[in-house]
Amino acid sequence: MSERAVCFPGARQRERGGIIFTMELLERETSLQELATALRDAAAGEGRVALVSGEAGIGKTTLVERFTREHRASSRVLWGACDALFTPRPLGPLHDMAAQIKGNLPTLLSSDANRTALFSAVLAELQTRPTIAVFEDVHWADEATLDLLKFLGRRVTRTTALIVLTYRDDELGPQHPLRTVLGDMATSHAVRRVALSSLSEKAVRSLVGDRAIDPIALHRQTAGNPFFVTEVLSSAEGGLPATVRDAVLARAARLSPSAPWPCCKPPPSSARASSPGCFQKSRARRRWPPRSAWRLACW
Repeated sequence: MSERAVCFPGARQRERGGIIFTMELLERETSLQELATALRDAAAGEGRVALVSGEAGIGKTTLVERFTREHRASSRVLWGACDALFTPRPLGPLHDMAAQIKGNLPTLLSSDANRTALFSAVLAELQTRPTIAVFEDVHWADEATLDLLKFLGRRVTRTTALIVLTYRDDELGPQHPLRTVLGDMATSHAVRRVALSSLSEKAVRSLVGDRAIDPIALHRQTAGNPFFVTEVLSSAEGGLPATVRDAVLARAARLSPSAPWPCCKPPPSSARASSPGCFQKSRARRRWPPRSAWRLACW
């Protein structure tokens, strides 16, 4: 049995409960075309930055994975990720990318070279050949990585690279450090914004197919979030899958106590007491997951 889905890369398969699910993208053709146009500009000698944004589970990584797979024949792909670590790894995405290339960049990273030399080496690397450089989840980026993005953003037009930044726009409070980077890029003609929207009711209906599930109710409960939709449809458990509940509550554990708790209940006092510093520190930087997440958490 083959099922269509949207929150995982197309043509990828996984098995759940003895059933093979073939994952495809829906309603992302325009976004793929925007990225392809930016890549053509970059290959012609006018480097670009693509800002791929959307809430958690909207399919940012899936979209970029599909895009890079389609263009690997013509462009080198470098991929680095920011992680939600308690102690962020300085220049974490750059370490990931350095492991994928040759030259002096890995040496500079390992030798703890000064920032000027290191950033200049990255810029030079992006000038050598057509490249898609992906910085994933930059809402978790450390300060050194944000400095690198500022540096590259001002000089990207001198390269043949498309720099792709993915981030959760619903987690960016007014004081979030990434805001300054986005603000600096706001007036640049090299920047392309690719904001991903939720699935339409029509797309959810297509995914539901002939299952005994009300597509209208599912769309309302999930607000069309691709991850929520596909997890519910592929779950053999019935009701709310543990994967969805865990994802929602993991985000809640990192966020502000001043925002609404699931089902409009206040956060338990034990949560605040266990890590008051974490809650206080996050207040100016984070917001709660979208209401669709709470609807599911309270399913």
